[in-house]
Amino acid sequence: MSALLQRRIMNLLVFFALFASVFGQEHGGMVPLNSNVGLIVGGEETTIERFPWIVSMQRLGAHFCGGSIISATRILSAAHCTVGIPATSISIRAGSTNNQVGGQFIGVSQVHNHPQYNPATINNDICVVVISTPLNLEPAGVAIVALPIQGAGVPVGAMADVAGWGATCEGCAPTNILRFVTVPVLSNAECNAMYGGLITAGMICAGFPEGGRDACQMDSGGPLTHNNLLIGVVSWGVGCARPNAPGVYARVSHFRTWINGLL
Repeated sequence: MSALLQRRIMNLLVFFALFASVFGQEHGGMVPLNSNVGLIVGGEETTIERFPWIVSMQRLGAHFCGGSIISATRILSAAHCTVGIPATSISIRAGSTNNQVGGQFIGVSQVHNHPQYNPATINNDICVVVISTPLNLEPAGVAIVALPIQGAGVPVGAMADVAGWGATCEGCAPTNILRFVTVPVLSNAECNAMYGGLITAGMICAGFPEGGRDACQMDSGGPLTHNNLLIGVVSWGVGCARPNAPGVYARVSHFRTWINGLL
């Protein structure tokens, strides 16, 4: 076994051991931000008109993840939100600031998780959700988000918005009102220095060194946008808004060709 592989395995074991107590599935340990690994920390309330592409993904009437509208019948989200869950048990609510009322509430007919999604490393954490009825794109609060081309980069330091209905602090309950926070994009090299080499080409990181602003539990699957372009999908992190532990997102440009094949 190579020294590099040994190091990666040890890093994973250390992370999982340290944060096993929060391994519920979200942005609360080195885990996906759904288990409620996601409410916006350090941000502010906003309206659906500001982020008309965001949707609330729900089961049994409760929000559990976010997603982004990429066509009238397709939603982009995180694979860790949907893997192992029957598609027909999921619904989405679009066009509403409050995820419990209003807007368009539509069932899901199919889910396409990335075939190389790895729950152990949370790599390739992306999925395309097919809804059973096309969205009405006429209302001001419902719109298709722009996608980057395959392989497109994002300038380091660019300020990006992450939005969702997740928790407002680590361990807190989620909110029903949409919130957002603005965070700077980091280089993968800088992010890897903090995460011990766990950041892959299919990931992008954003956050402040001092922490304080981040996605959190149940923000998973939601959008990270720069100039109204979808650059990331909320994926994982260590805790919420901790110093030197930026949010990690699936890098949309890395998967654009795969996404195109499902549109």
